[in-house]
Order: sequence, then C-alpha cells, then structure tokens
Amino acid sequence: MATVEPRPPVQPGERAPDFTLPLVSEDGQVALGEYRGRSLLLLALLRTIW
Repeated sequence: MATVEPRPPVQPGERAPDFTLPLVSEDGQVALGEYRGRSLLLLALLRTIW
C-alpha cells in the first residue's frame, strides 16, 4: 500500500487534489480527474453507525 503524506485541508475556492476510489458496482477505480471540466460534481462522504 502506498503511503500518503498529510496535507492541510482544502480551503474554500481551492481546487481539490486528484484522487481515485474503488467502484462499488463493478471492478475498477474512478478518478476525480476524469470529471474535471465536465460539469459540477458533488462528493459527499457520510459516516454512519448502523
């Protein structure tokens, strides 16, 4: 597993760093960079306790 260096939180108006996440519905990954410039994108990371 690759190590990730900590960085300060993204500030309002600052561009988010590129990242990849695993797909839920199939094998593979999706990258934020694939969506840059297409349209608005809202990413919500929700933490729940079941």
